[in-house]
Amino acid sequence: MDALTNIDVQVQKGEWVGLYGPNGSGKTTLLRIIAGLLPADAGFVRTEGRLSAFLGLGAGFHPERSATENVYLHGLLHGLPPRVIRARMDEIIAFAGIEHHRAVPVKCLSTGMMLRLAYAASAIIESDIYLFDETLAVGDSEFQQRCRAHLRSMKERGKTVVLVSHVIDQLENICDRMVFLKEGRVVDDRES
Repeated sequence: MDALTNIDVQVQKGEWVGLYGPNGSGKTTLLRIIAGLLPADAGFVRTEGRLSAFLGLGAGFHPERSATENVYLHGLLHGLPPRVIRARMDEIIAFAGIEHHRAVPVKCLSTGMMLRLAYAASAIIESDIYLFDETLAVGDSEFQQRCRAHLRSMKERGKTVVLVSHVIDQLENICDRMVFLKEGRVVDDRES
């Protein structure tokens, strides 16, 4: 059985698309294919511009390295010059709310701290396209409010976003369009 079948989703520049559906419907798989982390068996994905993805708890972070070292490496992997990463480091660490833990190996961070750091590293980096998997559920309620405010700011600046959530009301409040996946297929694609 294929994880995804006959998916044809086009996202326009500046558009916000919410992906929702039950567990196992293919939402995360689709994001990973868009991000270039999984190859598609058929068809193609075309993106234009710099892409940043938040696809899971500290994906790509080295557990023995500190928060700042991991943010630095994350920035380098996104093609940012070292001076830009250093200039944004304090902002990223502050957004994550881990100022007092910046030198601690990430394996020693709580799950919530790791999620906040991963989100901040992905979201603060200036990109054209953002892919977020369950971002609205990251961290405590204060951090979730900070994330929603940050997302609104990104929308005002015309960024393109594909956002996955199980909470349809949250997606409808911020997304222009909703795509419902079920058993690896698009069963509904409508404006919010």
